[in-house]
Amino acid sequence: MGKIKGFRNIVAHDYFGIDAEEVWQIIKSRIPTLKSDIKSLLD
Repeated sequence: MGKIKGFRNIVAHDYFGIDAEEVWQIIKSRIPTLKSDIKSLLD
């Protein structure tokens, strides 16, 4: 969970230096795992 918080801090405080393509790649590669982890916690 710390990585998500860290990513949020980068986006919130350094938005002029954010590469939109890099953000999209992170979303595509990490969201499925995050979704699965959350589902496991809720089950």
